[in-house]
Amino acid sequence: MTPPLLLLYGLDEASRDFEIASTLALIKAVTEALLSRGWRALPLQVAHDLIALLRPFDPGEWLIFNLCEGAPAQEFYYARVTRALAELGYTFTGSDAWALDETQYKWRMKALLDAHGVPTPTWAVVERAEDLAFDIFPAIVKPAAEHCSYGITRDSVVMNADEARAQVARIVAEFRQPALIEAFLDSPEYNVSLWGGNDNDDVSVLGISTMTYDAFDDIRDRLCTFDAKWNPESEAYRRIPAICPAPVSPALRAKIEAVAIAAYRATGCRDYGRVDLRLWGEQPMVLDVNANCDVSPDGGFANAARAAGLDYADMLEHIIRLAMRRMPACNSHAVMEAAR
Repeated sequence: MTPPLLLLYGLDEASRDFEIASTLALIKAVTEALLSRGWRALPLQVAHDLIALLRPFDPGEWLIFNLCEGAPAQEFYYARVTRALAELGYTFTGSDAWALDETQYKWRMKALLDAHGVPTPTWAVVERAEDLAFDIFPAIVKPAAEHCSYGITRDSVVMNADEARAQVARIVAEFRQPALIEAFLDSPEYNVSLWGGNDNDDVSVLGISTMTYDAFDDIRDRLCTFDAKWNPESEAYRRIPAICPAPVSPALRAKIEAVAIAAYRATGCRDYGRVDLRLWGEQPMVLDVNANCDVSPDGGFANAARAAGLDYADMLEHIIRLAMRRMPACNSHAVMEAAR
């Protein structure tokens, strides 16, 4: 038995143009892919009143593909949405509210990594520029609780304490939140797509991609900024390639996969996610954990799926079947085997 699907996503008056365009393109792609496989899939936009919006849909019947993101101040912020969904008795794809919150607030994510012995660059959270006591440079300064690479520019890479204090002051003033500072590792970046982790089941690596910064000599340009991710007119967008599968040795691949799995587990991810790493010598170090990472057709997770021989609909269906294992009406041996 396959349940009908609600494709839950969020947009409101605070959403920026690029967020609206990318979200609507994602929903169109997911809807078309699932309809082509015979799923009953209904897009449902959240703006403010989630509970009223869901009232017509029986939680015992409908499964929710949670495609919400948003900032913590927005009603459709994904941890807020999943907390409400759980209280209402819905089964939904992806991580629960705890994991989504812990990975959104980067100092909490870093503390979890440290507590579980997962290697990550030395870091500190700073609420006021004058309190900065960090002394490892070069370093990177970024907002401590943002998404979509907001606040990350070439000026985020700082070479000394004076530059760091100036960047912390800018982040605190512009984003009204603390800044996170950590040692900057000048290496290729590895983005590891993973899935599984449902009720202590095995986590597997779907694929590893890499971003290389060989086109830039200045260390301040050797990172994935907001422009590199979202602005097609920028030099960074055009000159930072994403290569999947990453050309790494078997030994380095094993290290990257082991560290990524440890980070995914430490932060409570389930169903799917992405872990971003750089190297300190030969040691992979976790920069970020992205629970409920981007699943757009041209995103890194979908690229990893294609490299593994899966088409877009295959990828989406696997995520759905992992969630179906938590749905009482679908919790049969056949469904569980299909999700493996």
